[in-house]
Amino acid sequence: MNRLRIGLIGPGAIGETHARAIRALDDTVLSAIAGGTPEQIAACMNGEDVPAFATTEAMLANAGIDAVVVCTPSGAHHDVALAAIEAGRHVLVEKPLCVDPIEAASLVRAAERSQLTCGVVSQRRLEPQHQAIKTLLDTGRLGQPRLIEAAIHWYRSDAYYAEKPWRSEAEHGGGSLFNQGVHNLDLMLWLFGSVDSVQGKTATLGHTHAAEDTTAALLSFASGTLGVIVTSTALPPGRPAMLRLFTDRGSCELANDSIVRWDFADVAEPPSAAGVGSAASDPKAIGIGGHIAQWCDFVQSVRERRPPASTFRDGFEAARLVDAIYRSASEGRAVSPNEIAAEAIHAS
Repeated sequence: MNRLRIGLIGPGAIGETHARAIRALDDTVLSAIAGGTPEQIAACMNGEDVPAFATTEAMLANAGIDAVVVCTPSGAHHDVALAAIEAGRHVLVEKPLCVDPIEAASLVRAAERSQLTCGVVSQRRLEPQHQAIKTLLDTGRLGQPRLIEAAIHWYRSDAYYAEKPWRSEAEHGGGSLFNQGVHNLDLMLWLFGSVDSVQGKTATLGHTHAAEDTTAALLSFASGTLGVIVTSTALPPGRPAMLRLFTDRGSCELANDSIVRWDFADVAEPPSAAGVGSAASDPKAIGIGGHIAQWCDFVQSVRERRPPASTFRDGFEAARLVDAIYRSASEGRAVSPNEIAAEAIHAS
């Protein structure tokens, strides 16, 4: 079977991660690169002869590619992803789908009209412990959900923000909730369903930039259950991401890729992921295993003409929930995600 030919838009730190993951699979080949500095392009090429283009438009017009992966700064995802869809290419976008929920809704509409495979990187969904817990919840074996808690007690140095200025810019999703916490927020939505309202607080505690580096939010789920999420990049030295789930039959706690507590007496503890690094103090520590899993799912989605593990609509839901939390913090009131991009939701 022919390999899926991938065009990478936005070489850089996460672009290099994707290039390595693409190279690690027999089913994918890096066939073009758009944008970036000569050093970034060279790092993604890894000594191979890969055509490089100055712009996304040039790559879409001239490269022999089946799909693209969007690795630009978060606030710049919309235009290049839309251009790729309009050019008939399958699209995988690094998290978050978009910072602006209206732009995210625009991509949902474009993707669903096109019938192309369009997904968002949300590799934590694919880890075996999360897959097992999702199945156990959906089949009722863990009981009735009551509470879910997530905490990102991480640390990022001033040098981290200085290296890529967009990381400290709110318009590019540089805050701790959008840039670091969105994976766990996505897990909360995936496991417990939609959210009716949020109450949030934000602060900048350990850095001088405008974007928040600490957020705390209370989530009221449509099911009636509650959730709490805390995210920060101002807590040295940083701890593994935590997720706790409580039902009427028991509870469990996960620290990054490991189940550290399992209190469901009549259900065997699922296996944990093997070797997923923690990004608590170093974003590069995660390795490429999760992105390999994401690409395996994406390739199969293309071939089987099925939705990927995390769709553009999933990405939209996460984006508008983050926006609702930020709006709640700004306005000092409870906010419903349904208030966010209401016209765009109805249109999609």
